[in-house]
Parts: sequence; structure tokens; C-alpha cells
Amino acid sequence: MGKILIIDDNPDFLFTTETFLKRNGHTTITAEDGKKGIELAEKEHPDLVLLDVMMETLFSGFEVCKQIKSDPRLKDIPVIGISGMADELGVPFEKDRDKEYFSPDAFFEKPVDKAKLLEKITELLAR
Repeated sequence: MGKILIIDDNPDFLFTTETFLKRNGHTTITAEDGKKGIELAEKEHPDLVLLDVMMETLFSGFEVCKQIKSDPRLKDIPVIGISGMADELGVPFEKDRDKEYFSPDAFFEKPVDKAKLLEKITELLAR
């Protein structure tokens, strides 16, 4: 199983997701904001990152993903973007349309279907 970095400013989401992933055999690291998330990614080199898109400011999750994907040491780490963005903004994320600014390997809307998330994590870790 993999080492997964969860970056989210919602303590309830962090706790429930961390608990779920640990129960399914993964090791987890958590960060409550984008800055700490980048620092932990650089230090810990996780196998995968779960990233909340809507933290602190409107685009902080977008910027974290952009930094990870543009860093030669981190660019191959799969990133799964997670957000209630469509509900909050009324604008659905479209991977093909928005890939220049935000390029996660997968995207899930909150509330996240845990079974589908686990399936996607397994798929991305198998690459």
C-alpha cells in the first residue's frame, strides 16, 4: 500500500479520510493548508496526494497542484483533486478544458464516494 499525503483545511474531512485510508492499509500524512502540504510533499515524497481545491483562498489548491506538477522532484506523484467546487461555484471542473491551470490525475466532487476514491487510488498507485 502507499504513503498518501492528504491536504485539506477541513479537520473533519482530514480525520475521516485519514481513518478510511489507514483502515485500507495506507500510511497517511496530513496537512491543514497548502504551504504545509508542499513542505511535506518535498520532505516525505508521498506516493500520492489527495488535495482539496478550495482551501484558504479560492485558488490555493490549484496553486499547490501547479507547484507539485512543475517540481522535477515531485511531478510524477499522482494528485487527486477533491472539492465541492461545482456546488459552491456552480462551475463543474472539466479536466480537458482546465488542464493548463489545474492538472490533477483525477478529480472527485465532495461528498466523495469512498469506494470509488479507493479504486482510483489503487489504480494510480499501480502505475
